[in-house]
Amino acid sequence: MIACILLSSNSSSIVLLPRFGPRALIVTGMLGGGAMACLTLLTATSSYAGSVLPALLALGLGFGMIFSPAINTATSGVARQDSGVASALVNTMQQVGGSIGTAALSTVALTATATYLTAHHVRRLAPATAAVHGFSVAFAVSASLFALGALAAVLPPPSRRRLQELRNAATVDDAAAALSPARTETMTTSPVDAGR
Repeated sequence: MIACILLSSNSSSIVLLPRFGPRALIVTGMLGGGAMACLTLLTATSSYAGSVLPALLALGLGFGMIFSPAINTATSGVARQDSGVASALVNTMQQVGGSIGTAALSTVALTATATYLTAHHVRRLAPATAAVHGFSVAFAVSASLFALGALAAVLPPPSRRRLQELRNAATVDDAAAALSPARTETMTTSPVDAGR
C-alpha cells in the first residue's frame, strides 16, 4: 500500500495535476477508497493474497491521488508570507483528522464486534466471526465516508484554470509586496533629502 501511495502521489502531483486539475484527481482518489467496500466482503476464512492485498493496493493508489493534490490545492493562491501558516494548518488538520478518524472507526468496529458476540456467543468460531463482522461494519462506514468525500470534492476544489489563476494572482501579489518597500522609501524621501 505504501509503495502505491508513493507511486500515485508522485505521478498525480507531477504528471496528472497540471493536466487534469485537482478536482478530477481527488474525486478519483475518493472513489478508489471504494476498495473499503470490497473489504466488507471478508470472512474468517478469506485469504490475504486474494481478498486483502488487492484492496490495499487500490487504497494506496487512491490515497496517493488525494494527498498531494489536496495539499497543493489547499495552499494554492496563498501569499508567500502566509504560505508557512497555510501549510502548517493543512498538516495539522490532516494529523488531527487521521487521529479522530482512526479512533472513531476503532470504536465502531469494537462496538459491532461486542454486539455480534453477545448475540452469537455459542458458535464455535464466534470470536473470529465477531471480529470480522466488526471490521466489516467499520469498513462499510469508511466506504460511505469516502463516497461522501467524493461528492464533497466535486464542488469545492478549483478547476485547473482557476488553480492557475490563483497561482498567477499569488505571484502578482508577491511581486507587488516586493516592490512596496522600495516605493514607500522613495515616497518618504523628500526632494531636499534626495539632494543631500
